[in-house]
Amino acid sequence: MRTTWDAAADSDRVEHYVGDPATARSELESLFSRLGSDPGGGTCVEVGCGFGRMTAVLAERFDRVVAVDVSPRMLELARAAVTAPNVELELVSGSSLDPVVDGIADVLVCYLVLQHLPRREVVEGYLNEFTRVLAPDGQAYVQLPVLAPGWHVRAWRVARGLAVPVAASGGAIARRPAYRGFRLTEDELARALAAAGLRVAARDESSTSPYRYAREVFLRLERA
Repeated sequence: MRTTWDAAADSDRVEHYVGDPATARSELESLFSRLGSDPGGGTCVEVGCGFGRMTAVLAERFDRVVAVDVSPRMLELARAAVTAPNVELELVSGSSLDPVVDGIADVLVCYLVLQHLPRREVVEGYLNEFTRVLAPDGQAYVQLPVLAPGWHVRAWRVARGLAVPVAASGGAIARRPAYRGFRLTEDELARALAAAGLRVAARDESSTSPYRYAREVFLRLERA
């Protein structure tokens, strides 16, 4: 994952891969409002901050923002773009959220991230990490695509996986496993949340979806 997102950071299309900074505020406000909440204060952990397009907006809402990313190059861009004194930028491995300490997050935000994780077990691992870093009464605001039911959709997922190059480095960024990602089914998501010790406090779906055979789902999660 690190190689892919370093390459995206160094490309002349970084906003294409990570998102437009001009819409960061409206996207974040939409995420919170569609889930019936307006959080602020305390500590926010931002998972997958990229070049910091949402980080500065989060810094206006929260007393402390711990923004993490798997890419050193993305974090370099974020450090240049985000000057708020209450922001800490941290590098994570991609398999865990270390060095984020247990129970620190009053709020966790994970937006446009889970759809890029390359394998089911990595997605499940991130959900487990959300539980670990959430405060006892903390809430996670998460966006992800969820596959529609049907055998043909599962067959498409298998074919899609076989079409992705095996190598994680080299080649077009948009064809790499760490960009194309893995899509969970509804049942897989439910099992992963239960295994992670998370419950859904609120859920919404977009009326349109940019993801083939998948709905765009928004979740507010709490410790079960």
